[in-house]
Amino acid sequence: MLALLVGPLLVLLLQLSLRRGTLAAFAGAVGIWVSDMCLAAATHFGLGGLNTVADSVYLTKVIGTAGGAILLVVAIITWFRKPVDLTEKRVVPDHGSLLSAFAQGFAINTFNPFTISFWSFFSVTQVHDRELADEAALAVYAGLILTIVFTDCLKVLSARKLRDFLTPEMVRRAQRFGALVLAVFGAVLAVRVWV
Repeated sequence: MLALLVGPLLVLLLQLSLRRGTLAAFAGAVGIWVSDMCLAAATHFGLGGLNTVADSVYLTKVIGTAGGAILLVVAIITWFRKPVDLTEKRVVPDHGSLLSAFAQGFAINTFNPFTISFWSFFSVTQVHDRELADEAALAVYAGLILTIVFTDCLKVLSARKLRDFLTPEMVRRAQRFGALVLAVFGAVLAVRVWV
């Protein structure tokens, strides 16, 4: 259910798909998946040390502020960017564009305190508290990562189909709405860690 929720990552995947195409949206999704795998491994193997670090008020504030700032910058760029022309023939993104999409997905997911909290909570309650063997723990993590991969693929492919029904005015409105949503997520994230 969490993988299907609307959040900044869904907005990012939709924006990448509309602006740069399906391949770029998948590159952003791969960035999200790599971030999730890194966080899952960090919470599983370094839980004791990570809990000490994660409990630090300063770390939470730094990560929350950085994540909020990233979302706000992306929102501002999205707001002022010229809307994508749906009549233009899309070109295959180059390596730099794919790397940029990957980095956006990785950064937004990694600097989201919710993601860190989720993986820490999941690792403690579903793996360590249940004292799962290594093989069982790997199966649980793999199942969760594959669920995230599956739902993100659905999001990207749905955005691709959505493109066929959009008019230029709808694209402009969707872009502005996406920018507002990202700005709200960024502001809430940054404010929440300081309150």
